[in-house]
Amino acid sequence: MNKELKICLLTLLLNCTIFSVFAIERNDLPTILQNHPDRSLFTKLYKKSTKPIVLFNGKDLTNFYTYDISNGKNNDPNGDFKVENGLIHFTGKAIGYACTKRAFKNYYLRVQTRWGENKYGKKEAKRDSGILYHFSLNEKDTVWPKSVECQIKEGDFGDYWFLKGATGVSPNETHSNHVVHTADFEKTHGEWNTIEIICFDNKSEYYVNGHKVNEAHNLNVEEGKILLQTQLAEVYYKDIVLIPLK
Repeated sequence: MNKELKICLLTLLLNCTIFSVFAIERNDLPTILQNHPDRSLFTKLYKKSTKPIVLFNGKDLTNFYTYDISNGKNNDPNGDFKVENGLIHFTGKAIGYACTKRAFKNYYLRVQTRWGENKYGKKEAKRDSGILYHFSLNEKDTVWPKSVECQIKEGDFGDYWFLKGATGVSPNETHSNHVVHTADFEKTHGEWNTIEIICFDNKSEYYVNGHKVNEAHNLNVEEGKILLQTQLAEVYYKDIVLIPLK
């Protein structure tokens, strides 16, 4: 057997081994992780001890605290942060967020979201929310903290916003601290949208309903809490799951 054929067979064997790990031990992995070009670097995916972390249990906000610009931390006198019928329900009247108590680094995050009917503020304003991440445990709660945002806004699902001194570089259309998503895959109003975020070292990527819409690298923040925005628009969240990658 010549040297070139041996190399080809070894490469094929290695690829088969990798995919068998995914197919047998990790057959619940999201498609974008199974097919990701950096999958060999996601070392925790190959460990049997790695389990998905369910951030929202469908019953309460045990893994979160709330912050509202008017009432502060864990003070919700008007009931603007609700859990109803297995869903997180933000009425939209408050400006603030539900934030994880823990910080995370190197992970895949999946969140499902849909708009409610109510919105506040200017009539013509688009409904607006977002997922902010890499919010350091050392930073104070504020609107909005130093972090990176995956924007959830009508017509703008998957934009980047670098907030309060967070920075990054993207190959996509960039305006100061704002990176525009490359294509629109938001579903019709009232339908559930799936947002997937991959954070790996100083890089991140955004997927909307299975389609990659944005990416950035050279982030100057790589670890922190994750928060869900409420910003003058009624919005629902569910199925919030995180998978460690490294």
